[in-house]
Amino acid sequence: METIGFISLTPCLIVLTVLLVRHKPFVRFVLPILFWIQLAAVVYVVAPLFQRNAVSLALTPDFKIDSLGSLFMTLTAFVTACAMSHARVFFEVEDARAGESYQFEHERIFYACAALFLLAMNFVFISDNLGFLWISIEATTLSSAALIYYGRTKHTLEATWKYLVVCSVGIAFALFGTILLFASSQHGAIEHGSLNLSELTAHADALEFRLLRLGYIFCLVGYGTKAGVFPLHSWLPDAHSEAPAPASAILSGALLNCALFAIWRLSQLVSAAHHEALATNLPLALGTVTALAASFFLIHQHGIKRLWAYSSIENVGIMLVAIGLSSGPLFFLQALNHSIAKVALFLLAGNIIQSAGTKNLADIRGLLQSAPSWAVLFAVAALAVTGAPPSGAFLSELLILLQAMDQKRFIVVISLIVALSISFIAVSVHVCRILFGSEKSNFAKLKPFSTSIVPALLVALSLLCGVTALPILLSKP
Repeated sequence: METIGFISLTPCLIVLTVLLVRHKPFVRFVLPILFWIQLAAVVYVVAPLFQRNAVSLALTPDFKIDSLGSLFMTLTAFVTACAMSHARVFFEVEDARAGESYQFEHERIFYACAALFLLAMNFVFISDNLGFLWISIEATTLSSAALIYYGRTKHTLEATWKYLVVCSVGIAFALFGTILLFASSQHGAIEHGSLNLSELTAHADALEFRLLRLGYIFCLVGYGTKAGVFPLHSWLPDAHSEAPAPASAILSGALLNCALFAIWRLSQLVSAAHHEALATNLPLALGTVTALAASFFLIHQHGIKRLWAYSSIENVGIMLVAIGLSSGPLFFLQALNHSIAKVALFLLAGNIIQSAGTKNLADIRGLLQSAPSWAVLFAVAALAVTGAPPSGAFLSELLILLQAMDQKRFIVVISLIVALSISFIAVSVHVCRILFGSEKSNFAKLKPFSTSIVPALLVALSLLCGVTALPILLSKP
């Protein structure tokens, strides 16, 4: 219980600081530091699980951290700290543009909700109870809705309501699935039933299969809606496009991983009940269709942030395929590389939108001439998110394809190759149009150094993941 309080302390301190302090420079300086302190706290807690033989760390009967959960907790805290560090620069630019009409109250609410959002995501990864897992994911919806509504316009209001309604319907499906999973444990498996995942896994053979299968399908649909799985993705492009850049970065780089992690935990439960075909075929089918559909959506896009939103959907499909292949390491490796590159892209997209005054791709030209440092980072991050070498995503996607080949999933392999090829071509065309062409006369010159620090760190990390890991792969016989 002390560990739960320890990882919850800093987010609560951030909320308290927002409530008590109204001094703008102090808030902008201190709060990003607190998010990095939260990362340090998470690393301190999960450090024992980074050892070779570590399996899990029990916190309470219904909360524990396993090896995969510890990795996702660390990744989530890291990308959130990066996004909140860049948020300081983002809000300073917004403040300067709005002048006296700037509402600092909205910024304070943003930081507070971001802290609650991070706290809810942490609980997703430590929940060992299906009920608490559902509550945690629902809490991520409620806390992140305020981040999307930051702009207080009719478009942000529409996107927020769409996000809440669609995801709430999905979460309702997941709730019904959770109830069915509880009912499956009442038929001789566990006296009076249980929602505890460890207990359910230990008695997986005795779970009533029809209820288990139906519950899994409902949860897959429900949590798949939150992850943006096709055709349940309709909320994602609007939410990512209308949210401020730091919020879009967290939604793509952290939130989607939470919903997919819930699907992973449930798939492992179904596999433990010796119904591997169910836990394999459904995620593989949904993941393949999602990756293919998103790649076609990438061809005709008009908004720079909607472009990266559909790229996120494609990567959700790839991660779902990794889940279907029952490979936790590949699931995390793809999530890691996608999160790093996509956070960089959304932050850079925020810079471009603030400078150009538009989100329309047709109106953004000549970035290489207007802001060379942004252009280089933007191009490298775009290549990284499409899986081009030597980025880390190239390694993870290659390993997923090889794993699918080993399992003789040839339709999945061919479909993913087609999806990756289409997305690479589509993104390359869009990015080239942004980089080249005549410089826009109304392109504002923002400070290139402060707006490039966090994206440059993330781009360098993405390249480092690929450069250091690729020789290891090539050295294997």
